[in-house]
Amino acid sequence: MTTILIVDDHPALRLVIKVHLLQLLGVTDVIEADNGQMAVEIAREHKPDLAILDLDIPRISGLDVIPRLKLAHSSIRVLVLSGQNPATFASRAMRSGAQGFVGKSQDMREIMRGVEAVLARYTVFPMNAVGGGMSGSAAGLEEDKLKLLSDKEIVILQMLSKGMSNKAIGDALFMSDKTVSTYKSRIQEKLGVSSLAGLIEFASLQKLID
Repeated sequence: MTTILIVDDHPALRLVIKVHLLQLLGVTDVIEADNGQMAVEIAREHKPDLAILDLDIPRISGLDVIPRLKLAHSSIRVLVLSGQNPATFASRAMRSGAQGFVGKSQDMREIMRGVEAVLARYTVFPMNAVGGGMSGSAAGLEEDKLKLLSDKEIVILQMLSKGMSNKAIGDALFMSDKTVSTYKSRIQEKLGVSSLAGLIEFASLQKLID
């Protein structure tokens, strides 16, 4: 018997994944959550074998959820299923405790192969996304700047670059406007930019936003 938790805020995608999961040998139960806080509560109560986790989810971001899932249920394995740039986020997901990273753009058969591999206690990460880098080039210097940011700072940079206000970001991440402002100043300092326009340009070049 295998229980799998899907964490994504898009109901249609959860349904498609659930249908395919129930066709896999041994999968008997699929539970759904549309936000990070719910995912942790479900992991604590139902002890799923695997969580298939989007990074861009409400209440608690995906990178922050991974270690909390591990605390809630120590033997849970985590496969990140994300539309985020793997060159930036695959290694961060690994450091947070995930066992795999698969892109949402991949064929569903590839996604299910990733599920089966992680359930079989293998790790699944893009080979060119983990530990890579173009040190010395202009792109490499920008990537080095990105590595200076914490996971929380990456999330806030994305939100700022999408035009969200400090209050909206604070409400989403359960922090005060003042704390968000402090994060913003710290991000600008680390990246060497002095304006919101500079943050947006950097985020766009690093494929952190569409």
